Amino acid sequence: MKQAITGAKIFSGNEFFDQKALLIDGEKIIDIVNENSIQDNFKIQKLNGGILSPGFIDLQVNGGGGKLFNNSPDKESLDEIIMAHQHFGTTSIMPTVISDSLNVLKRCTSTISSEINNNKSLLGLHIEGPFFNVKYRGVHQKQYINTINNDYLNLFESLQGFPVMLTLAPECISIKQLKHLKSLGFKILAGHTDASYDQLEEAIKYGLDGFTHLFNAMGQISAREPGVVGSALNFDNTSASIIADLHHVHPSLIEMSYNQKPKGKLFFVSDSMATINHGEPSFELYDEVVSESNGRLINSEGKLAGSSITQIDAIKNAYLSCNIPLNDAIAMATRYPAEYLGVGNYLGSLKSGYRADLAHFDLDFNIHNVWVAGKHLKQEAS
Repeated sequence: MKQAITGAKIFSGNEFFDQKALLIDGEKIIDIVNENSIQDNFKIQKLNGGILSPGFIDLQVNGGGGKLFNNSPDKESLDEIIMAHQHFGTTSIMPTVISDSLNVLKRCTSTISSEINNNKSLLGLHIEGPFFNVKYRGVHQKQYINTINNDYLNLFESLQGFPVMLTLAPECISIKQLKHLKSLGFKILAGHTDASYDQLEEAIKYGLDGFTHLFNAMGQISAREPGVVGSALNFDNTSASIIADLHHVHPSLIEMSYNQKPKGKLFFVSDSMATINHGEPSFELYDEVVSESNGRLINSEGKLAGSSITQIDAIKNAYLSCNIPLNDAIAMATRYPAEYLGVGNYLGSLKSGYRADLAHFDLDFNIHNVWVAGKHLKQEAS
């Protein structure tokens, strides 16, 4: 079916357009044209103001809809997590499995492998751990922190047909292992790490190209050692994700990171947990209760345990609290993560031939309409 969507300011991924229409044919975008140039064979849907943007992309999603992927790594839970995020305009996700037993990791990879071609909102898998520095394990349980062995390598070598992100501590693996992981096509990110500047510089030569949730669970800046944070801000050829819930990172530091990293090299992740689009303010992680309090998710040790935001919240927070221009704030949840993952040739922008994944929201950052591959999933009065 040919559709023309009008009535909203259109953000293409690069710039805003007024008095334009987005043309869609089936699952694909055709073009952005003047509203008076719509051909008769297009069904017109007129929105009542707001912004029409690419659907949001989240490369670190632990859960949603009351489900945590680690706890129930099956198709039903995966579908619930995806639908919970679609409700808030996030049309593509990387489900994330945190440090756990090898058996849980195998179940997660098996589910992703089975479902990757069955759900258009499923991008691949983000494996966060268990190859971490115990000093910066965060909420990841110490019993699951491990070193790479043949069991893990055999599993990793079997993963084909979808993107894989692997967050690890570079100081806890060898350069030979890093090169092997990169040869598998993985995106390798530093996280939960106390690596030095020199260690990170060496790792970048052999495949490390990103940093996971900048400022959190990593070595900080000091006078004589940039730490992981300072290194991430200094290495222009690397990307970094950041959690913009205003609890994990101070707004001024989000703004500083935006100004320091080259355009396109800083993007938002939610690190969201089971509470997304679910009535219960608590859930179980590692057999202990994690509870939400004033927007913060905290475990029994008082440590932050993921977030309770989605990408629309990150955009809102960045724009209203971090002095980030709206076009860049939206790009940090759409085009930039798509480009980092290597899917920016069909996702993250509104261009001819791209998939028609769309989010429509008002100027108070409420989501009204969501499309995935041209299919209207959520429709509310504007």
